[in-house]
Parts: sequence; structure tokens; C-alpha cells
Amino acid sequence: MNDDSTDRSLRARQVRRRLRDVEITLEFLRSSYIGAPRGEQRHWVTNRAVDELVEQLHHLDLVAPDFVGSDTRRAISPGAWEKSDATYVDGQLLIEDQQVMQDWEIPLMRRMAEVVTASHGDVLEIGFGLGLSAGFIEDCGVRSHTIVELNDRVAEVARDWAATRPHADIEVVSGHWQEQVPRLGLYDGVFWDAFPTSEQEFDEFVLRDSTVAEAFFPAAASRLRPGGVFTYYTNERDSLSRRHQRSLLRYFSSFAVEVVDGLAPPPDCEYWWTDSMCVVTAVK
Repeated sequence: MNDDSTDRSLRARQVRRRLRDVEITLEFLRSSYIGAPRGEQRHWVTNRAVDELVEQLHHLDLVAPDFVGSDTRRAISPGAWEKSDATYVDGQLLIEDQQVMQDWEIPLMRRMAEVVTASHGDVLEIGFGLGLSAGFIEDCGVRSHTIVELNDRVAEVARDWAATRPHADIEVVSGHWQEQVPRLGLYDGVFWDAFPTSEQEFDEFVLRDSTVAEAFFPAAASRLRPGGVFTYYTNERDSLSRRHQRSLLRYFSSFAVEVVDGLAPPPDCEYWWTDSMCVVTAVK
């Protein structure tokens, strides 16, 4: 094989980008990987994927210096999360030494509540937390409001909160969403903001899934009426990854994305570190 054909063969197996601060080399170990009918098709889509990675890294390089300092998250203690102590202190909810929710989320919860109550119909909410989203949902006006909460103490707080709104149709359901949601009816809006209850769930739902709520996508779709909307805590700063988008479109007909700015997580926040987060409106 002459030098020219060797170079062409190498180019067919590799995609490389070398910039001032980073070098990326993608090498195909199987010649049939991404086996498009024409070589130019394979070349086009793989180059596009690498270019997107380069752009994402460049963007992260720009924004990362503005992250809050953040504390290191402690491991979730093994045990029954539903029986764990729940402490409300200084605008935050702590369970098993985990920062489950903090009041810097108020702007985010308000916007998500507006999204899920657009039809003013029946709303299913997963996770009560500080009750921020629950209060905004009621303020927006709904026909009925069902809340599923795993922790016994938080569920008790939710029932006390519901009792202060005697004219509202609010039901608090205790238990894990995996068990309780299939037993429920259909809704016009579904809201999800649950916290992983074990290190296994944290590893699977936060570190490995495309978004922390991905495991709930099929359950949300199953509980929505046609045209109903689903929104959730995304853990996405200013856009959705392609993986995240594909996961949404497996269960929903369409989705829209907006960014809530002006968030101010404190320096000791263990679960979020930037001043914005995406809000998704997924339509059944």
C-alpha cells in the first residue's frame, strides 16, 4: 500500500480535532461501525458528533469558572428512606444528611408550576420537599392536586399544608412512586422533583441516565391524558443533550425548552452549582 492510500485508510478510521487547549481523536476499532451505505455519510455524521463535543467543551470552559464552590456530597446512608428523619432548617430540607431541597429553587419551582398547570386541570406531583412547587401549583389554580411522597415525615408536613387549604382538592399519597403511580388515574399535568434514595439510585439516575428524571419518563407518559404536559427537575444548565432529547421523544410527541436564569445556589450547595437551569414542557 502506498503512502497516499495509507493516509486515506487512516483518515477513514479516525476523526481528529486539535485546538489550542484540547485534542480529540476518535478512532474506529471496527470498520463497519456506523456502517452507512456511503463513506461520505459516515464521515459527515461522525464529524458532526465530534464538532458538537468540541463546542460543548469550549462552552464549559467559558462557564465553569462561574460555578459556585459547592461542598462534596456525602454518601446516602443505607436504610429505609421513608422512615428517615426529615429536618427543615434555614430554608432547606435535609434527609439522611442529604440536601434534598433548598429555597434558591423558588424561581425554578414557580416556572415549572406554571408549566404543569397551564390547563388548570388535574395535576400529579412527585415529591413534596419544601412545598415550594406545591404552593405555586395551588396558586396557579387546578381542579385537583395529587402528591406522592415517600418520606413519612415529609408526607405528614404535606398533609398539614393541605389542611390549610380546605377548599382545594388535594390528596397526599405515601409511598414510592414506582409502586403508587401505576395505581393512580390520568392527569393533565405531571410534575417530578424526587430525590434519589440510595447510592444505587444516585449512580443510576444522576450519573448514568441522560437526566435525573429519565427513569420516570415512561411512568409520566402513562399517567397523562392526550395533550397533557410533563415537567421535571432537569439538572441541565442551558440546553438538552441529544441523548436527553431522544429519551424524551421515545415517550412524548414533542417538547419545548426554556432557561430559568437568576438562580443563586449557596456556596455549600451539594447538588447544583450554576445560576440557571432548563425547564422542559413535554407534551403527551
